[in-house]
Amino acid sequence: MQFDWSGPLTPLRILCGVTFVPHIAAKLFARPLTLGFFKAAGFRPAAAFLAVALAVEVGLATCLTLGLWVRYAALAAFVFMSVAAASVFKVSRGRWLWNTGGCEYCVFLACACLLVFIYA
Repeated sequence: MQFDWSGPLTPLRILCGVTFVPHIAAKLFARPLTLGFFKAAGFRPAAAFLAVALAVEVGLATCLTLGLWVRYAALAAFVFMSVAAASVFKVSRGRWLWNTGGCEYCVFLACACLLVFIYA
């Protein structure tokens, strides 16, 4: 596999992959808080959904950052972040701005992943 920095989507793809790292860190190091979010969003059993989300995020971060199965990973990331955005919207009671607990960040990342999927 040859890494191509000249591709216009390469920086966006890598950025999308690296952006999952804080999500992974939250699930590893702020487990009680994250588990509380999963419960508030209505995921049952919350611990199982947290574990699945952690595994999915590690896979997506790896694939997008390293350029592995890019189209599949980007589409999966779009779907995953769309569900995350809907969950945040539900828990935050309709807030938009990320700095007030809203879903703006998740929607942006979902859209960026959709662009990677479309143009990869």
